[in-house]
Amino acid sequence: MNKKYLKMNDNNNQLSLGNLCRIIKEQSQNKTFAGQTEIFCTIFELDTANDSTINNYCIGCRPIGPNYKEQYHNYKKKYQKNKIFMQNIILNLTSILDGYIYTEEYLNTTFLNNNQNLKKLCNSLYNLAKNDTTVPSEFTKKIYLLLTKNTYYECICEILFYIILEKKQPILIEHVINETIESILNNTNISIHDLKNFLTLQFKDGTNYTYSLKKLAKESNPYACFELGMMEYNGEITGTPRYNKCYEYLKISASFNHPRANYLIAKLLLDKKIGTNSTKDINLAWNYLKIATNLGSIAALNTIGLLYLKQKKDEKTAITYFNKAIKYDYVYSYNNLGKIYENKKDYKTAFNYYLKSASLEESWACNKIGEMYRLGIGTKKDPKKAYHYYKLSLEVPIKLKNHWAKYNLAKYFYLKGNYEANIEKNTSLALSLLEDASKNNLIEATIELLYFYTSKYLKGKETITPINNLIKEIEQNPNFNAKYKKEIEQNLFKIKNKMTIDKTILKD
Repeated sequence: MNKKYLKMNDNNNQLSLGNLCRIIKEQSQNKTFAGQTEIFCTIFELDTANDSTINNYCIGCRPIGPNYKEQYHNYKKKYQKNKIFMQNIILNLTSILDGYIYTEEYLNTTFLNNNQNLKKLCNSLYNLAKNDTTVPSEFTKKIYLLLTKNTYYECICEILFYIILEKKQPILIEHVINETIESILNNTNISIHDLKNFLTLQFKDGTNYTYSLKKLAKESNPYACFELGMMEYNGEITGTPRYNKCYEYLKISASFNHPRANYLIAKLLLDKKIGTNSTKDINLAWNYLKIATNLGSIAALNTIGLLYLKQKKDEKTAITYFNKAIKYDYVYSYNNLGKIYENKKDYKTAFNYYLKSASLEESWACNKIGEMYRLGIGTKKDPKKAYHYYKLSLEVPIKLKNHWAKYNLAKYFYLKGNYEANIEKNTSLALSLLEDASKNNLIEATIELLYFYTSKYLKGKETITPINNLIKEIEQNPNFNAKYKKEIEQNLFKIKNKMTIDKTILKD
């Protein structure tokens, strides 16, 4: 198999010779005189050079030749003794940028430091340095200081020395992948070998997946243990969740410092899926959460915030944790901050937090923003935007859908239509949404269906059967209480009374 190298001349993530040549050509005023060969020959003070060799150096599939490196070692030594030594090279590069041949009278740092195209080039290369994870932070800081002092001549000299003498090339793509994985796994005890074994299994298509997972789990593979733990949690193996079995797998994964495993063990304890909810269990959950946060779990930050808010009644510390989580756009922390400010009746601040979450298409927040736009809470009333966010709330995977959005769309837009939002009446769609929400135990949706079918029954367009069925569903709903009973009776009386009035009007 041919080795694949990372390209050094077609991206903004490598401070390299290839990208330097590319950017100079892109920024030059006259592209005719800014070819890769011309730029290379200018940098190394050559009359001519082999185009194939230059291309290989710039693409990054070959290291820059030792003769060129030796030349720049000598240049660097002379530059360190005499800062103006490199002026001729930089002036010629500036000529390429400006599309104008500068004579010796321009051979001074004052002219170079005031050249706007050289300034633009240095800023572009500084951005490459910031993006390049292999560039030492000390070097990036050095370039930044030179830019702030407007010493663009020294800046481009330092960059030339770096890309020719220090920058590693060629770089095998496989090495890049391994280094990236290693950086992700840095705080864990998980090896790349563990990950490769798990991914190999993931990519294989076969009926023995669970068996193979269990085999890997016996070898204490943290990924396989986590996967089996999640399957046990969701009841995917026996059809019923087995939380103790889930805990056994997650515990192995957590021992390798798997962030999510530590977080989920804490959740099992806090949600009373395992343990006895004793003080010892709560303290154990806290310990797992702290480990998870140290390993980078954002969900754990949010959960700690909730514990401070609800258990310790420490709102200030809770807000601190939620603010840490929203730095990573964790939607549930945006929601929690919104709820805090909504409870304080600071509706504008609450609206802004909910809107952040809704912009990331979190279903609950989308429905909440829809409500606030519909009612004019924390913002101006806007039925069109309300409709948009209710709809957006349902454009997520089934398990994440907020059923209130179904209810709101049905009741306020489809049952009767909404003139302000330019939405036409759509009874069949409204009933479909209400029935779906009702199946998911949203009692308000079931009640709305009761009102609809009662109205039809009183008009002689429906039998009593669906009404009786809906009443049973409402009474069996765990949220049903005396308050609901009273409201339903009052509203049914109003519907019946209205139908009587309507019939009288028809007779007249």
